[in-house]
Amino acid sequence: MLTSPFPLLGLTGGIAAGKSFVARQMADRGWAVIDADALAREAVRPGSDGLAAVVAAFGPGCLQADGTLDRAWMAVHVFADGGARARLNAILHPRIEALLAERLLALSPGTRGAVLDAALWVERGRAHHFDAFWTVDAPEDLRLARLLARDGMPREAALARLRAQASAPERALHADLVIPNDGRDLAEILTGAEASLLSNWKIRRARTWRSPMPAPFTADQLREVLSALLHKGGDYAEVFVERRRAHALGMDDGRMEDVLSSETFGASLRLMDGETTRFADLIAPAFEELVEAARTLAAPGTGSSADVPALAVQIHPTPSPVERDPDTVPLDEKVALVRRAEALARKEAEALRPGALKQVSVGYGDNTQRVWIAAAERNDGVWTGRLTEDHRTQGVLRTNVTAGDGSQLQTGYQALGETRGFELFTDEAVARTVKEAVRLAIQALYAQPAPAGTFPVVLSSSAGGTMIHEACGHGLEADLALAGMSAFAGKLGQKVAADGVTIIDDGTLPHKRGSQAIDDEGNPVSRVVLIENGVLKAYLQSRKTSRKMTTEPTGNGRRESYRHLPIPRMRNTFLAAGSEAPEAILRDLDRGLLVKHMGGGQVDTVTGNFVFQVTEGYWVENGEPKYPVKNATLSGCGPEVLKQLTRIGSDLHHFDIGTCGKDGQGVPVSDALPTILCPSLVVGGTAEPLPSVI
Repeated sequence: MLTSPFPLLGLTGGIAAGKSFVARQMADRGWAVIDADALAREAVRPGSDGLAAVVAAFGPGCLQADGTLDRAWMAVHVFADGGARARLNAILHPRIEALLAERLLALSPGTRGAVLDAALWVERGRAHHFDAFWTVDAPEDLRLARLLARDGMPREAALARLRAQASAPERALHADLVIPNDGRDLAEILTGAEASLLSNWKIRRARTWRSPMPAPFTADQLREVLSALLHKGGDYAEVFVERRRAHALGMDDGRMEDVLSSETFGASLRLMDGETTRFADLIAPAFEELVEAARTLAAPGTGSSADVPALAVQIHPTPSPVERDPDTVPLDEKVALVRRAEALARKEAEALRPGALKQVSVGYGDNTQRVWIAAAERNDGVWTGRLTEDHRTQGVLRTNVTAGDGSQLQTGYQALGETRGFELFTDEAVARTVKEAVRLAIQALYAQPAPAGTFPVVLSSSAGGTMIHEACGHGLEADLALAGMSAFAGKLGQKVAADGVTIIDDGTLPHKRGSQAIDDEGNPVSRVVLIENGVLKAYLQSRKTSRKMTTEPTGNGRRESYRHLPIPRMRNTFLAAGSEAPEAILRDLDRGLLVKHMGGGQVDTVTGNFVFQVTEGYWVENGEPKYPVKNATLSGCGPEVLKQLTRIGSDLHHFDIGTCGKDGQGVPVSDALPTILCPSLVVGGTAEPLPSVI
């Protein structure tokens, strides 16, 4: 947890973007600058215990002749292997954190602020650990020119280095400020950003690093429950405690038909002993009931009792600070929000096409979940215990509009939802959401039946990442891979997609629907690179699957509630941005379909075959959208689509939101992709078939 008496600014940027230049400018303004990348090098200097630990883990081959770490060898043998990289991180990160703490402690309390300068804050899942996070960016051609002039390397090698890091659009998703270092004077930008940071960093820190919440049970009581769970053996024991409050409002055709409120309190116990897992859930339990249930779960065991140590309380920052807790918002204010959205939909529809509106439905919901997770685990014969907690807030406003012209009815749907408080529902955001739902419904009245055939399809970034989530993402969840129910099973390290295709699942993205501080097993969230430049690098892991695969949990063990077992689940899943202008991708489409909004669909995770609905699409000829289409579907095979992708846009900004269902559980998620060209998809439609382009 941050305790410095001055603000901490996380600073990052792509190679040759000018991050160091901005750091120097901040130093000139009186800020202390700490180079975290230099600390990483210091952690493995010759003679250090860090270097000794690396050698013990990876062998003497990781050293050069002079005894220093051979970074080229590490790149080949460690950084390319997800499991090896995780082991290296486990060695280095605590040492880097210790060095960082030393540097911060040595600074004067009167320091104006500290800049923590590192290239890989986003990649390490640390972008939300600061009082503010800035990224420095510059056009790729300018960065390339700088890199060539600075390092004198071949052009292809320089491009490879540029594109090996997180892309500029991805870094921007995390950033409070994107600094355009393209030769312009940055003084005005930095002055304004510095003033804003100095004025609000204490408020931001308090929201990000929340103080521990009053828990239903003390740490000593939870330790006693864990001891009861493990008194007849086991490798891992867990107590999951949850309090949840939810509110929902629904308005249909001007009538407020639903006003719902609920509150739940419960706990579950889990005991893992080798391949065996035992589980129990209890509604509103007293401490004595937890202990009794723990002893009942433990009863079949035949091992010896565990000596559970005192639980170490761990506090993790949230990537989604809340300004206004929905629990504190009066009901009449929520009702007013729904009425305002409904009235705006009617006004907008009448302006676009008088008399066409047939129905408006508006739904509001908020959900505040508090969880406490106590766990004891044995590794190499040594027991550890920990207690973590999280406070999660979700808000959503859904608008569904139906329009008709006497011969047909068409609908438009849009949702506004994030891990934010009631501050999410600004007039601007609500108006944008409602107007888009109305536009989709009215436009569909003018749409023509979609042609059928096999055509190239351009998926716009506004379409969201439904295809990535459904057709690819589920197959990258470790439990399905272990069961052989995934098209990606057994393919770690193999080429499974085209060059340039990188798929990431990230629980640290600020305010995205799948973001939280910890997963439902108490592990801090992370950024997981699943496919990197076409090569399968990792699966999404829970604690159970990571044990079977001899790797580390990835922070993807999620559950719907205390009544469910945690399983590997996606959070915010996206295809990383490429380097092409999206308009150029569309301009080169001779004939095919442009998809701007996707609907629901079905997918077979074993084969990757999918069928999705298109809720907004356009028939394209000679690079120009000719007319909107309706009743279109897309069919194909997710893994095959990934292998065919050759054009990936540089835009990555729209995340679709939803609730993902799996094994009878639903959890909040989001997904995204940049504009891409799928060279060959089967388009289903109700018009006369056209000759296929492919």
